Amino acid sequence: RAVVGYESIFLSRLGANSIQIGIVSGAMSLLNVLFAVPAGTIIDRVKNVRNLYLMSFAFGLPNLLLLALAPNWLSFLLIMLGQTLVLTIQMPTKTIIDIDAINDEDRVVGLSIHRMITAIAGVGSPLLLAYIINYYGGLGSANAIRPIFLLQFVSEIIIFIVLYTKLENVFIEKKVGRESLVEGLKLILAGPVPLKLILVRDVATMFVMGMSNPFRGIYQVDVKMATVFIFGWIGVAEPAIDILLSIPAGKLIEKYGRRKVGYAGHIVGIIARLLLVLTPRSFPELLILMTALGSLEGCLYLGFDAYGQEIIPQDIRGKWMGVLAVITGVIGVVAPVIGGFIWRLNPDYLFWLNVIQWTFVAFPIMIILIEKYSIDGRNRTPALGNIKR
Repeated sequence: RAVVGYESIFLSRLGANSIQIGIVSGAMSLLNVLFAVPAGTIIDRVKNVRNLYLMSFAFGLPNLLLLALAPNWLSFLLIMLGQTLVLTIQMPTKTIIDIDAINDEDRVVGLSIHRMITAIAGVGSPLLLAYIINYYGGLGSANAIRPIFLLQFVSEIIIFIVLYTKLENVFIEKKVGRESLVEGLKLILAGPVPLKLILVRDVATMFVMGMSNPFRGIYQVDVKMATVFIFGWIGVAEPAIDILLSIPAGKLIEKYGRRKVGYAGHIVGIIARLLLVLTPRSFPELLILMTALGSLEGCLYLGFDAYGQEIIPQDIRGKWMGVLAVITGVIGVVAPVIGGFIWRLNPDYLFWLNVIQWTFVAFPIMIILIEKYSIDGRNRTPALGNIKR
């Protein structure tokens, strides 16, 4: 995940301007829209999710090698379109495997352990990448960034081998007399109110993130004046907090409840978003604190994340993620381009929108979900399968 922060910088150094960076993200979202629902249907029709996940993982490996060799931003676009197509299968199947691996009673603890283990795996890589980029010339050169994509290619091959040999089969029981795709979509839209509220929250969040995320790395480096090593420490801060606080946060949630800890996490997230905008160019080291606060938010949010997983019945999770991907993908087609135009007006505006959305849209929805539709952040709504067709 340490490589992801460099993608927008790499694209900029390949010659793309703010509008072209928006076009790249928009094109990826468009492809995601076109294949999201078909991908969800395929996932729901496959009994052994493990095999489909591993197949999509394998098909994505060549894209990582090609990315390191991209000569210009147009070739970068074509490669990322191929990777986007792979991810329409890979990411939902990974999520299904993750959800199926933990029962509801142990979900918070399981998510805490998972977050800590993945953080341990990534804590040293950001500084390593920073040293590699600095050795080859720094963030001003595309050629200096290429080696980290080669390193990612090698590491993904190792991960694939481990998964292929160690990952157990995940069999999902399918209903007899399955609904058609259209009927499945109607079933989801006729589902419980909490499902709709989470959909609204996710759509609003994705719209704002779709505008700002393509420019986040450039904003930190070119506007806030982060050096390659500050950028590296930004990458270290996130997994370091995860390692230190994921399991304690899980225990905190068990002791004080998902409700109180979730609210605290959201407020920390608002502060982190404010700090990103308010960090002065003369003191870019504050960006490290901003990232640490963002990671702390994620740790405290584990209970609410678990609630979001619990309200989606197993047998329609593929369709749910497909529908969500289509809706957010439609927004994602235009959001990065809009973000490019806003960037030209004032880069700060993009990240003020993050603050506004997380404070005045996401937070009220969270409060409604917890206070009205849950018992201390635990699902109490009927499963979709119990709703009359």
